Order: sequence, then C-alpha cells, then structure tokens
Amino acid sequence: MKYGICGDSLLRRLWPKITKIYWDPDYDIPVIRPRNEQVDLFYVLKLTEPGDARPGFPRDYERLRKSIEYELGSDRLYKELFESKFILLNKVPHWDQMWEVVSSGNVWGQLYYDPYKAMWRFRLTFAGAYYSVENNIVEKIIVHWRIRKGQVFEAGTDVNQVVVVDENNRVMGIAEKRDSKYVVIRVFRGGKPPVETSNRKSDLNTVLKYNCEGIEWFKERSIRFLKKLYEKHKLPVVVSYSGGKDSLVALHLTLEALGNATMLFNDTGLELPDTIDNVEYVKNYFDLKLVEAKADNAFWEALPIFGPPGKDYRWCCKIAKLTPIAKTTRAKWSTGALNIVGQRAFESIDRAKSPVVWRNKWVPHLLSTTPIQDWNQLTVWLYIYLHKLPYNPLYDVGFERLGCYLCPSSTLAEFHEIEKKYPCMWRKWLEELEKWRVKLNQPLEWITLGLWRWATPATAKYRLAKHVEGYKIDWKEEYRKRLLFSKTEFAPMKSIVYKDELIIEFNRNPIDQGELLSFKANMEMLKYKVIIEDDEIIIETRDSRINIAGNKLRVTPYKSVENLEDLVDVLKTIYRIKGCVKCGSCVLWCPLKRIRLTDKGPVPPTNCPACRVCLEVCPISEVLVEKIVLPLITNDPYIWSRPSRRRASEEYIVLSSIT
Repeated sequence: MKYGICGDSLLRRLWPKITKIYWDPDYDIPVIRPRNEQVDLFYVLKLTEPGDARPGFPRDYERLRKSIEYELGSDRLYKELFESKFILLNKVPHWDQMWEVVSSGNVWGQLYYDPYKAMWRFRLTFAGAYYSVENNIVEKIIVHWRIRKGQVFEAGTDVNQVVVVDENNRVMGIAEKRDSKYVVIRVFRGGKPPVETSNRKSDLNTVLKYNCEGIEWFKERSIRFLKKLYEKHKLPVVVSYSGGKDSLVALHLTLEALGNATMLFNDTGLELPDTIDNVEYVKNYFDLKLVEAKADNAFWEALPIFGPPGKDYRWCCKIAKLTPIAKTTRAKWSTGALNIVGQRAFESIDRAKSPVVWRNKWVPHLLSTTPIQDWNQLTVWLYIYLHKLPYNPLYDVGFERLGCYLCPSSTLAEFHEIEKKYPCMWRKWLEELEKWRVKLNQPLEWITLGLWRWATPATAKYRLAKHVEGYKIDWKEEYRKRLLFSKTEFAPMKSIVYKDELIIEFNRNPIDQGELLSFKANMEMLKYKVIIEDDEIIIETRDSRINIAGNKLRVTPYKSVENLEDLVDVLKTIYRIKGCVKCGSCVLWCPLKRIRLTDKGPVPPTNCPACRVCLEVCPISEVLVEKIVLPLITNDPYIWSRPSRRRASEEYIVLSSIT
C-alpha cells in the first residue's frame, strides 16, 4: 500500500493567500497599497501566485544584463527596459531558481539559473517577445503555420534565442538554439500587448516617496496588533532573529510597539560568517540583550550516522534547531514568553495556512506570533529602506535565502554563490559529500546537480537525473548503502512475507550481548514483554509476537496495521541503541526527566508511563527509521506518511514542557 506522495510531484499548488502589487503608470513605479480613490488609476501586476515579488538588487541587474546579452546577442533590451528602471523579481516554480522580471508594469521575461551550464539565463515572455519584435531587437523565424513545442528549425543566426512569428509579424513562440538547430521551447496561444506607462526613469527614492503612506499603514496595523497582544498576555518579549530581512522587520516593529525585547538567535553551527556578524551588529545597533542557542558541532557529529540530509530527510532540523532552541528557551523563559518571529504567509503553503498566533507543541511555553503575516517582500524591503535598517549584506551580493549554508532546500544557484564567497566552507561540505558519493556508488552529478538533496525518488530528482547518461535512480540500493556505510553498519538486506509471517534478514545480529539490557529496558518501557531463551529474543505485544534469532527478525502474525506498528517500535528501539547521537532530545522532553544516555543508547526510568515522547523527538527513530529503514522493509519510500503511525500523547508533551 502506498501511503504518500512526494511534494515535488505536485506541479500545481493552490495558495490559500495571494498578494497584490499595483503599478502606477504615471510615475512608472510599483505601489504596495494605493488609496481607495486611486485604485482605478493603477494596474494590478499579473504575477504568478502568490505574487511575492521583491526589488531587484545590484547583482540582479548584473545578471540580467549578462543573460540578455548571452541570449539575444546584445544588451539593447536590457538598456531599454531595465537599466534605469526600478525592477521587481517574482519567484516562480522551477527545477532550480527562476524569477519573473518586471519593469514598467510588465513581466518582460524570466531570469533563471541553468545548472547544466552553471550560468544565469533569460527567457522572453509574450510581452518581452512582442516588444522585442516591434522594436527590432531580436532575431526572428517566420512561419506560415501554427507551431508546436519541440519543433525544430534550421539555424540561420548565431544568437541563442529567437522569436517565432507568422507572416504578419505576430508573435507565435520562442525558440532556443541547441547544437546547430533551433528548438521551440514555448508556444504562445494569443496574448495582449504590453501595458503602456510613462516610461520614466525610476529609482528607489521615487518608489519610497510615493509608498510612504502605504508603508505607514502596514506599520501602524502591525504595531496595534503587537500592543494588543502584549496587553492581553503580559509576557517577557523575545524576538527570534535569524539575520534575515523578515526577522529584522519583526524586530524593529516590536521595538517600535513595545520599547524593548530580548533577541534570540539559534546558531546551528552552519551559519554564514556574514550572518553571525549581522546578528552581533544588530544587537549593538539597537542596544539589546542577546540570547544564543547553540548547536555547536552537532550536525557534523551526527552526519556519519544519518548521511547527507534531504528535502524529504531533514534529520538536521531536530538536532541543530529544535533541540537547542527548546533547551535554551526552557532555561531562560520556563514560565512563558511572547515570541515574535518574522514569518510571512507568502513564503510557503504551510505558512499561508498558519494562524497569526500559535504555540509549537514542542515549545509550548512560548506564545509565538508574527506581526508581518500579510506583508509581501516588496513591503518588507521598502520598510527596511525607509527606516535604514541594518540588513544582512549577503542580500546585495545575490543571496536569496539565509540560514544553514548547506541546507538541502537550497537551490544550485544559491550553492554557486556560497562556493564563490566562502570557498573553504563549501570545500568542507564537498569533501563530506564526496565520501558519501563513493560509499553510495553515485555518479559525479550526484554532487554537481545536487541529487543528494532528495532521499526519496522525488519527481524533481528524476527531472535532473534524466540528463545524466546511463544513470538510474535505485532508491532501495541507496538506502541500504546509507545504512551499511553509516556508523551503525546495520541494515535490512531483504524482507519477505510468507503466509501471515514477515521475515526480515539483516546483515548482522540486530541485538548483541552488550546491547541486551538496554534493549530489554526500552521494550519494557513500551509495556512489551521480553523473553530471552538461549540465543533467541522474544517480544510479546497485544497483537504480535516478534522473534529475533541470529540475523533474522520474524513478526507473527503480520496482517494488520497494529502488527506493523509493533515492528516499528522494535526497529526504533534497535536503531536508537546502535545509532544514538547523544543529542539529548529524549532527556530534554522526558516528563520524568530520568532518561539516561549511555554508550548503549538511552536507558529509560523503571516507572516509565510509556508516553512515547522520547521516541517522537528522537531523530534516529522519527527520521532514520521512518524515512530509511522502514521503506526498505515495506518497499514503500512514503511509508512514513501512513495514518496508523503511532504518536506521543499530547498531554505528556505538554507535561514534558512544564516539568
């Protein structure tokens, strides 16, 4: 049975919230919030949802000029449409990184990163193609019939991109040079001419001047919200500052509303030096107290157990984020705090669905809120510019997102910038990736195309892998090698169901003599009966009988979801013993506070209530077993999303946070 699908396979996702950006045709600038009586005078930009466009930075202009010159053979289009203009970039779905590029109220093209050429490229939209044809900027191919995507034409010029038109000069599509031919990469089925504006020169000062009222409206609304929330709860105020633009605005709004706050920074041990410097600078700039949660070397120490993290295998978040934050905040604000974060609805589908005030179940002592939930990026940046806030300089040199520099959610474009600016840091990560590439018997493209960023056979991974000659994704073999070459050196080699019995064969004994007492204690913690007979271990549950003898594990009967969940409990116990990374999550969240960490893994207290909290917070059980071990046994890479998955009791999670 298949229990889940990969998020990357969803080609169309509906955003519960979208944002609008208006364009003033007279001043030729964007407007974040026009007065009601002015709305009819402006255009609404036609952007891909959610429309969270940002201003162009100096590096964007540089990329635009070079990419347009590469595609069209000259930079004339750049000079006419972008050089003296205030531009916006709106991120759109792409297999790496792509933005719609806006100026003068039109989306003229898409700026995107091509990982195969390791360069930025530009693709004309209908508006850009129309303008280019009307002004004789682009080379053309004239056809007398309708065209189709993938259609091939003989190359009559050396430019990389041409516009396909009919005999009446109407734009039909875009073709791109490949080898010695032109291939149609986009077909336009109709389209409207670009909207007309004054075509004035526009700059940041002009945009700020005519958006002051809109910025002030957003500011005052957020300040009123923060004051009202504080008056209701009267808790110590903590602002989670990441070194990014959103948390900077949230911090400034908090200080404007409440006068003072404590800064909280989570140093994952994978932060960029400029981010660390910015945190210190902002602390001094506003004269604030800084509390730091530190993961130190936790990621690198856990890497030999888990292997490289993935978008769908994010063990690192539990170790480098959740646990340090929980430890620090429970020590500093055990009786509660109002936690202000820079979260926005347009960053992700999940955040769009998030309430404005919430409690994280793992840190419920913090009442979290965001004063900028409905702010788009343009509003955030105009606020920063207007108030001259000390933002992270990494934005100016091409960084789109900040945080852990090797995060698997990053794009290859972002990795390219890190490699250029921080070659030593990037080399350290490449050396680790190379070790795992060899262990997993992967091609060089596993690193260069970022295939390591997915553990499951995700659609995006296949999309990149199809360009690697002779390469076939074999997720089961990769999973098995991840386990065999990890520090545990322990993996299921095969599993079969015979009649009503599941038989799993491992590469070695699941439990050796030195691990027996710890295993027995952990099984009894879950209220399972453990019987040891000669060289056999028998685990009896309400629904199952599980035998371990030699390198084989048997589950009898194996015909219901409960039998599966009993097996999962046993597997989680075994792997926690063999692969414990000493992160301390189980100790931190145990309601009784009596779990001990030993060389043989965690040892629970004798009077354990079987609340399962320690299992749910453990990265070994909740990530390694659920995402790697269990898929091998069930032949389903998405088994972790099954409805029957056992969870910790909410009452014990709350109890663990207040004891």
